[in-house]
Amino acid sequence: MANPQLEAFLKQVKTDPDVRAQLAACPNLLAVAELGASRGFPFSGADLLKHQAEGTLRLSDDDLNAIAAGVELEGHLWRMDIVWN
Repeated sequence: MANPQLEAFLKQVKTDPDVRAQLAACPNLLAVAELGASRGFPFSGADLLKHQAEGTLRLSDDDLNAIAAGVELEGHLWRMDIVWN
């Protein structure tokens, strides 16, 4: 079940370029959660991870293959980067 506070925050992100820029500057999911809380939308980094996982499970195989190749999909607010250590 989706977190209503997270859903409300994501709606704000989609409509407000300033919030979108702040989101882009967040280095990790905890920073995104802190940004949400500062704007009155309390949720956790785990809520974000669950939201991303649920979104990924709804994608078609073609979309998943595109993401695996590094393509950003239209309409998605997040992007996964692989960091090799």
